Amino acid sequence: MVTERKGAFGIGGAILFVLAGLGISLALYRFATGLGSVTNLNQGYPWGIWIGFDILAGIALAAGGFVVGGLMHMFGGEKYEPLVRPTILTAFLGYLLFIVALLVDLGRPWTIWHMIIMWHHESPMFEVGWCVMLYTTILLVEFLPVVFERFNMTGLYKVWKYSASWIAIALLTLFAIALTQSVPWVIAVAAVLILFQLSVEVGAIYRHPRMPTLLLMAGIIFSTLHQSSLGTLFLMVPHKLHAIWYSPLLPVFFFVSAVATGLAMAIFESILSARFFGRKVETDLLRSVGRFLSWAIICYLGLRGVDLIVRGVGSELLTRTPQCAAFWIEIVVGSLIPLAILLTPELVKSATWLFSASLMVIVGLIVNRVNVAVVGISSKYSVTYYPHWMEIAITVGIVSAGVLVFVFVCRHFPIFSEERSPKGAG
Repeated sequence: MVTERKGAFGIGGAILFVLAGLGISLALYRFATGLGSVTNLNQGYPWGIWIGFDILAGIALAAGGFVVGGLMHMFGGEKYEPLVRPTILTAFLGYLLFIVALLVDLGRPWTIWHMIIMWHHESPMFEVGWCVMLYTTILLVEFLPVVFERFNMTGLYKVWKYSASWIAIALLTLFAIALTQSVPWVIAVAAVLILFQLSVEVGAIYRHPRMPTLLLMAGIIFSTLHQSSLGTLFLMVPHKLHAIWYSPLLPVFFFVSAVATGLAMAIFESILSARFFGRKVETDLLRSVGRFLSWAIICYLGLRGVDLIVRGVGSELLTRTPQCAAFWIEIVVGSLIPLAILLTPELVKSATWLFSASLMVIVGLIVNRVNVAVVGISSKYSVTYYPHWMEIAITVGIVSAGVLVFVFVCRHFPIFSEERSPKGAG
């Protein structure tokens, strides 16, 4: 049984409660009066800050769930165990907040369930919607051991440990049905997954000691698909998206930048929660994560550089335009400066510098997604778009509510490794 953790809200907590309350109130007002009363969206700019920040950036900021909880935890051994539960919690809350933000942004939110029964395979949004729906389910299943351990539900944990992989198989097979509608493909996918799981159960394939291997793999698959498909959305508007950002490799850029941001979020969240809850910062472990982050940044910069050169749009980077300035902000702040910090041995020994580098990567990602969704978009209509103060307030309110829930869960559930009972479910 976990004890309540240190970490008083004080004045900061009061501000978060006020911001969350204001955001919720304005969101209710939006549902009562329509989008036009709280946004500056128009025919030329039907997508604004809610898409750029809440959706595109929000999904990428939640990428730590599959980068740390999946890839690094699965292939990196127990070394990264202390980071897994906090990143899974961050990802789970991030996706729930994304769903709330999407409902606020949709003109007819009551029809969102249509994608479950009305299948439009030619639409990237169909694939994104299904991936988000199924990956949120995966995150819930991954988080359940925390609940079982908190309330000493050892019986339910044993059921979970046996059934989690089969739940992953069911979700992956369902996804194959929705995306292919091909009986041979569905049978092949189900057969491979079942054979894999049976091999794990007999010991022929590695069994992760805490998290079922197929559950981790399902999270990686769903995340990889929809992180990249969010970039695919903008391949449909080559006539509207500025040449600096429009590229056939946009899905790849979205995926690689999401991986980098997932690593940055793991560092950011770990240091911030350690300071808030009075825990020791695991600098050595975070420095290891920082090495992966530096490689992800190098990969991203390399891809962007080669793409700009091959497409012959390098001259656009020397113009005196808002788009050019926005591009250099995302590259310098979000990639070059943090990379310099991470490659400096004296600096990465400091938690403060690791925190600064991760924060800049996060800011750079947010700027990039807003650039793609808003700044880089041109319109044939004689209109411009600037966010309404209520759009900003609702976004801030959603984020504030997420922070409050994160702190509450960390206080009352065994999220951090030192809180676990030796016989607990985690």
